[in-house]
Amino acid sequence: MKKETKVIIAAVAVCTVGGIAIATPILNLASPVLSLGTDNSSIDERGEFQTAGGAWFKVKLRTDGPSNIETQEAAYTAGGVNGWHSHPGIVAVTLTAGSIEWFNEKCEPTTYKAGDSWVEGSQVHYFRNTGTVNVQLTAVYVIAKGEKARIDQPAPACAAASGLD
Repeated sequence: MKKETKVIIAAVAVCTVGGIAIATPILNLASPVLSLGTDNSSIDERGEFQTAGGAWFKVKLRTDGPSNIETQEAAYTAGGVNGWHSHPGIVAVTLTAGSIEWFNEKCEPTTYKAGDSWVEGSQVHYFRNTGTVNVQLTAVYVIAKGEKARIDQPAPACAAASGLD
């Protein structure tokens, strides 16, 4: 075998192994996009509401440039994981069935169950269905215009020791 051929084969092998080491798998997932729209201007909206108890509830959403607003439904079977990833904006998630363990970039867990909602920013995170029933959730993304809702990320250093890679 020629030296040049050996170098090419070695380079392909390194890239393949490197790709496997960097990528984290998504397992047992179905996630259709229900809606996708574009707001071509920056968003600067707020809402204020006085509750029946007299307390004020305030919310603010501000973007710096055009955005996509996407709604997605996802289902994970038992053992399903979504791999390490981030988002180019924010996502509001509601778990409608099942329970999950959600992990931040320090591999610190939070357990969510049906009826729980949370908001994720652009931080790296991961979750898995540790139950015996399917997990279902809805997600509403506000992300940079033209970007994919999900950015695959390498597992953080703590993942291997925690069995999260």
